[in-house]
Amino acid sequence: MSEPAYQALYTELLAKSRYNDIPDSPAARATLRALIDQTRSDLRNCSESITRRQISRVLELQESLLAPIRTLFPEILIEIFQLVIETSTNPGITYISRLRWHVPISAFVPKLSGCIFLFTWTCSWWRHAAISYPSFWSRIRVQHRSDPLPTRSAEVAAFLNECILRSGVSAPMSIDIYSVTDGSPPAVSTMLAAQAYRWRQAVLLFTSLHSLVIMFPSKPSSTRFPLLEDLSCRFYYTDSRILPVPNPILECRPPLQKLELHELMESYADIIASRNLKFLKVGCYSGVSFAKLLLMCPCLESLQVGSFVFREDPDANQAICQSSLLSFAIGPDFSDDYPTFDNGSWKCVTLPKLTKLEVNHFDLYYKIWTALLSELKEVVKRSQCTLRHVNLFKHGRWPVLETAENFLQDLLVNPEECFVDEVPWQEWKANNAVVAYESDSDDSEW
Repeated sequence: MSEPAYQALYTELLAKSRYNDIPDSPAARATLRALIDQTRSDLRNCSESITRRQISRVLELQESLLAPIRTLFPEILIEIFQLVIETSTNPGITYISRLRWHVPISAFVPKLSGCIFLFTWTCSWWRHAAISYPSFWSRIRVQHRSDPLPTRSAEVAAFLNECILRSGVSAPMSIDIYSVTDGSPPAVSTMLAAQAYRWRQAVLLFTSLHSLVIMFPSKPSSTRFPLLEDLSCRFYYTDSRILPVPNPILECRPPLQKLELHELMESYADIIASRNLKFLKVGCYSGVSFAKLLLMCPCLESLQVGSFVFREDPDANQAICQSSLLSFAIGPDFSDDYPTFDNGSWKCVTLPKLTKLEVNHFDLYYKIWTALLSELKEVVKRSQCTLRHVNLFKHGRWPVLETAENFLQDLLVNPEECFVDEVPWQEWKANNAVVAYESDSDDSEW
């Protein structure tokens, strides 16, 4: 067979492969197997490199038409797609408006990426299976760093809108939007905002809260985010001295189970008060106490706070028992104003279910660090809880050996579950000589 004949055969087989036109009878499969044997024989007898490559391509398509995967039930094929997507480094659809800062805008074409597209490009059978499963198209990530040329972005935005349509009207969505430009969020965010009633998980990183307000300008409604369970809102620029702008998502009071915020003020904490909330991570908390925060979220299981500012608590003697909290983490940084619990807000608090405690003092003053651990120790002892994991992070120029020993003494905790900088306590203790802390006039602030 001549090279043009092989080229024609290749074109014919390629069309069959794309449309999954496989032999559907025993006779047809036997005929194809005979053709495969003949093609293999031609490949062995051919010495011309160009013709050999053409024969190899034909053989690959012939063997592909008999591949067992082409006869799988659609349900099994969907399961395979699902496994590939979940284990991929890019499990969703990513829209990138500019790849890197040093790439000129004029040289960059916005694009969509994601492993789901590989399935749609293989053959019509795979394409039909992938498009017909809405959850494959319901995880979308937008990376927006600068406005691309409108003529180049319109086509990609239209393609993204088609992908959103493929996700149906009821499949829960997972949304990530990273926009570090000034002013309004990217135009594609408007398409995602229109699907807010389907959001189940959202990660939003904007320059400021004002960008989020622009994205959701209308009056808050309890029906806007009825499925939202996991929310992370972070902003590059915040100024607590300015009257805070209401968060348009939290104002709708979605049924959150997990929440991460850059900043939370007590005056706004009642917005997140819910029996659904189980995980709360706050960059900076400002209020009278953590106790009041725990009281508003009685089912909270994990609390992480980076820094905090406490005021005097007029109800410091109120007994509070939070019986759901399992994990409490403080750090890595603290405010310079009131970085401890010295306003008495925790002296009547008990956490009987607490099992995990992490404290990261970063560059905290030594006296404040020791006072903080002392107060936390009193809470643990009063709660009569059994700690299963304790991690004290050490940063700075002074030792923590003596402080850590004092903290762990008399606590119901397994030494094998205690760590300093993620190093097991006994190992860390053996590798660090006891260095007594000496207080003098020069070091009085440490």
